[in-house]
Amino acid sequence: MRLLVVAKLSFLESGQVGRRTLARLAAAERARLVRADAENRRTVREVERHLRSLKIPFDLVRLPRRASNPRYDLILTVGGDGTFLSAAHYARGTPIMGVNSDPARSLGLFTCADRASFPRRLREAFEGRLKATRLNRLSVEIDGTPVPELILNEALFAHRNPASMSRYEVTVDGRRERQRSSGLWISAAAGSTAAILAAGGRKMRIDSRRIQYIVREPYGWPNPHYRLVRGEARRSIELVVLMNTACLWIDGDWARYDVRFGDRIVLRTGAEPAVILGFDRAKRDRLFRR
Repeated sequence: MRLLVVAKLSFLESGQVGRRTLARLAAAERARLVRADAENRRTVREVERHLRSLKIPFDLVRLPRRASNPRYDLILTVGGDGTFLSAAHYARGTPIMGVNSDPARSLGLFTCADRASFPRRLREAFEGRLKATRLNRLSVEIDGTPVPELILNEALFAHRNPASMSRYEVTVDGRRERQRSSGLWISAAAGSTAAILAAGGRKMRIDSRRIQYIVREPYGWPNPHYRLVRGEARRSIELVVLMNTACLWIDGDWARYDVRFGDRIVLRTGAEPAVILGFDRAKRDRLFRR
């Protein structure tokens, strides 16, 4: 048994805020960042300590690409949903168990443990008593070349400059349309309670294999009657870039791919599913009722 631990790098640990900037923040905001950093560090230490006490070999990393290595029997993520998703991009068949490092400030929808419950939940995982849920992921190709990340949550396609109009041709299961808008949200079922829901989409059944899409702020001239504004694809969504600079973002700003005029992006459902241990469907339904 060998484990991979993918641990969150807190905002303060990342070095994005220097001491001078931190000192200029309001006391409440400064205290929030310091507490979040302390909680994350403490949880990572506790996870390491417990694994060492069990004499379980593990590697601790901050960058999740190691999750694609088949030598690991279990992937532990320590952080929030962002940390979990970063590992889920690369995991191929290896189960993932999420530990929420700071439940007071992190939703942790995909996590099943916190610092206190981690030893018990890990024991349940080893004994086969922690239910495994397979969640559909989307694959992406750009001009025929697959990207390494599989999408569990969502993708955003838009102009690189958010103030500029996006021009593209979209094809949904063979239906084609040229559009101008602020871009598109494209989501797997697991991500349908995230950005696309806030943009006016709907919560999908967690076991759905369909792709949901919604056009952001469609520009209705000269065609005021776009047909493909929102809905679901059974197989794939294709985009042909009709602007000089555009981007495809995967799960927030975790991965970004720059594309140019004429490039073709294909997102397909049915990629190898992510195997999630302890996923709480009831919690998802309580938090997101619509």
